Amino acid sequence: MGFGSILDVFKADNWSSEIVARIGKMLAIGHEMYDYASAGLLEGRLEGDPLQRIYERDKKINKIERKIRRRVVERLSLNSTRADIPSALIFMNAVKDGERIGDYVKNLHEVGGMMPAGVDRQLYRDRLGPISAAISQMFTDTRAAFEKSDEALAGKVIKTAKANGREYEKLIREITNSDLATPDAVCIVLMLRFYKRLVAHMGNIASTVVMPVDLIDYYDEDDE
Repeated sequence: MGFGSILDVFKADNWSSEIVARIGKMLAIGHEMYDYASAGLLEGRLEGDPLQRIYERDKKINKIERKIRRRVVERLSLNSTRADIPSALIFMNAVKDGERIGDYVKNLHEVGGMMPAGVDRQLYRDRLGPISAAISQMFTDTRAAFEKSDEALAGKVIKTAKANGREYEKLIREITNSDLATPDAVCIVLMLRFYKRLVAHMGNIASTVVMPVDLIDYYDEDDE
């Protein structure tokens, strides 16, 4: 028998609402970073200082991660109940994914520095615009699913993450066999790789809502 899901944790113990809100904040910051990076890559529009909009926000995500980890350890050390064990496992997994999202958005932003001089942004918008918009929506859905313990929405995020990850791999193979100029091909492949990692981490976070604790992060594998 597997451990319970995050819904079972919430039914058993309410201390976790504080941490849920903090993980939601990590996702909100990651979403802001992502939309900013996407505007720069696809539109050539970077309003404000990237140091503040990307790197300082990534530091905020890291700071929240450390606070959550300390809070979980304190809870287990000072006031632990049996219900706290699955809570701790869920939050340690989710916070890891939230932190990695910040890192991958930062990596995505840095692709802009690799683009060729006089880059044709329309080429990138045509190939990646709908994908980028869908990922932005996935940020919204992932945060809502996690904060509200919405199983239906979490299931939608997981299903989308699986399908999109496969689609990105297909596109990467197509690009490697295309006649695109090498600098553009490299940049687009890198962006698709980072997109794939972003949706995978959001799928992992969504899995905490619907999966038993022992299957979190393995939402795309068959149980044996």
